[in-house]
Amino acid sequence: MSFRKSISRNQADAHFSYCTRAAANWKCVRCQKDYTDRNRQGIQCSHFIGRGNWAVRYDHALSLCATCHGLMEANPIEHTRLFTEHIGGEDELQKYIQRSECKHRAQWAKANWQAISKFYLAERKRIDSLREQQAKEGKSEAIKVRRYDEGPLKIGG
Repeated sequence: MSFRKSISRNQADAHFSYCTRAAANWKCVRCQKDYTDRNRQGIQCSHFIGRGNWAVRYDHALSLCATCHGLMEANPIEHTRLFTEHIGGEDELQKYIQRSECKHRAQWAKANWQAISKFYLAERKRIDSLREQQAKEGKSEAIKVRRYDEGPLKIGG
């Protein structure tokens, strides 16, 4: 019997997930397994704090293969290390945790998920364009996914 509550996935979730995975060039950030020419459903958007927390639902996430995603969920110390490394260190982790506790931020995100969706649709197009440019130049550098609260949708809290 599972006590896990199902969380509905909206269009903003789909765009954010795509951005996370495309920015990592369709590779698992842990094992580097490449999903560029495979079924892209095998590479997943892993949230450090679950999607049920609206305050950080569209914040940092990792691109992980299904195997590594399961391993990280089962090993919180390793997951914390990998996530901390991904977001830029302990200071960034502390800021992320503070954002996760902000009720105003959660209420705003929940009420404005459609605007957030538009932001990540534009971000998706930007990432695809950068990926296309990199492919022409024979590069495959990591791309940083912009957070909606760092751009035109910036909110307080």
